[in-house]
Amino acid sequence: MISYLEQLLQALRPAFSRQAAFGWFIIAIVGFVMRTDTYGVSSIIRALCLTPLCYPCLLHFFHSSAWSTQFLLQHWWLWMIRQNVEYQLHDRIVLTGDHTKNVKDGRRIPDVETLHQDSETGSKPSYFRGHHWGCIALLTSVRKKFWSTPMWAEIHRSDLDEKRSTRIVSAALSIVQTLKKKGYLVLDAFFAVGPVFTMAHSTSNDSLHIVTRAKKNVTAFLPAGSKKKGKRGPKPTYGRKLKLMKLFDSDSTKFKFTTVDADIYGTTEAVRCLVLDLLWRPIKGVLRFILIESSHGRIILITNDLSLSAKTAIFLYCRRASIETLFNSLKNLLGGLCYHFWSKYLQPSSRRPARKGTPKPISLNPEKTKITLEAIEKFVVVQIIVLGILQVLALKFPKEIISKSLCWMRTPPEDIPSEFMTKIALSNIFRNNLTVFAKNMITLLIRKRQKFHSGNGFLEEAAA
Repeated sequence: MISYLEQLLQALRPAFSRQAAFGWFIIAIVGFVMRTDTYGVSSIIRALCLTPLCYPCLLHFFHSSAWSTQFLLQHWWLWMIRQNVEYQLHDRIVLTGDHTKNVKDGRRIPDVETLHQDSETGSKPSYFRGHHWGCIALLTSVRKKFWSTPMWAEIHRSDLDEKRSTRIVSAALSIVQTLKKKGYLVLDAFFAVGPVFTMAHSTSNDSLHIVTRAKKNVTAFLPAGSKKKGKRGPKPTYGRKLKLMKLFDSDSTKFKFTTVDADIYGTTEAVRCLVLDLLWRPIKGVLRFILIESSHGRIILITNDLSLSAKTAIFLYCRRASIETLFNSLKNLLGGLCYHFWSKYLQPSSRRPARKGTPKPISLNPEKTKITLEAIEKFVVVQIIVLGILQVLALKFPKEIISKSLCWMRTPPEDIPSEFMTKIALSNIFRNNLTVFAKNMITLLIRKRQKFHSGNGFLEEAAA
C-alpha cells in the first residue's frame, strides 16, 4: 500500500516547479493523516514531531508560488480517472456539486462576508460571517459502495462577476474537458436556474448533462398549438402554462402517472412518476421534467438530457446525498476547514454580520492579501486530496486496511472500510515506518526534519 501511495505522489510531482515544494507537500499529506488535533498548520508539526524550524517553512509552502491549485487538481483528476474506480452511466462519469458555508470570525481573514444559513440546521445562527465554499466530487463505486471523491473546491469570491451557481458548472466543464469524457452533473434545487442550463448547453457540446431538483413553485409550458387562421402576428412560442406541483393531484388523463421500481437511497421501492418534455421560459427551450412521488415525498427533477428515464434520474439524484457525507468527513474527520490564515495588511473588520451594501475592508497591500486567500484555498485543496486518497485506498486495499487499523468498531464493515478506519490504518503504518526507520521516500523526508535525541540526552533539532 505504501508503494501505491508513493506512485500517487510521484504522479502529482509535475504540479510543483520546485523539488522542495513537493517535499513539503508530502509532509503536509502525511501530517493531515496522522494529526490528532485540527489547530491549523501547527498540528502537522506536533503530529510528526518536527522541529519548530519547520513551522515557517510549512507556512511558506502554502503561500509559495511554486505550485497552484489549478495545476495540482488537474494532475489529481488525471490520476483518479486512471484508477478505474469511477462510476459510469451511459459511458458518462457522474459528478456531484454543492455548497457549504464555513464560519470564520477572524477580523483580518480575507474575503469573509456575511452569510445566511438557509439549511435545516441549528448549529449556526441565521446570519454569520464566514466563507462560502463550492465543491465538486466524482462518484466512485466498488462492490455497490458509493463515495463522492472530491475533485475541486474553491471559495466563492464576492469580487468576481461569475455567479455561484454558474461557477460550479464552469468547474465541472473544466473537469470533463480535462478528462476528455462526458458526464452528468447532479445538483440540488439552488441550481435550478436558467444560467446553469444555458451555460451547460452553450459551452459543453453535449458533454455535460445537468440533473437538478426543481423548486416547488416551478412552472413550465406546453408547446404552442397551430396558429389560428386569420390571426395576425407571429406564431406563439408558449402554449398552456403548467404549475407542475399541482399535477400530482390532477385527474387529467393527459398527465397520467406510471409506477416503476426505483432505487431510493439503496432500497428498491415502487414510485409514481411522470415524464414531461416542456418549454422552460428561463432558457427559452425544452427541458425534461420528471415528477416523482415516493415514500420520501414529492419532488420534481429537471434535466437537459431529453433521453433520461425516470428510473435513472431517481438513481442519480439519490447519489447526490454522498456529497453531504463528503462535507461531514472533510470538516469533522480531517478538520479540513479549520484554517487560520490572516493578512496583516487587511484592515480589521467587525465580528458582527455586516448589512448588505457595507463596503469590504481595504487592504494596504492587495497582492499580499490575495496570496493569503490563495493559501487558504491551497490548504483546503491538500485536505480534499487527502480525503480522496483515503477513499481510493479503502476501495483498493480493503482487507489490508481492516487488518492494519487495529481498532474496535461497534459495527465493523462487511467489505469496504470507512475513511475513518482508513485514516487510522494509514496512521499506524506511517508510525511503524517512522519507528523502525523503513527506507522509503516518505519516511526519509520526515525523519530528516524530525527532532531527535543526542547521545548526551539533550534534545537536538534536525536541519529544516
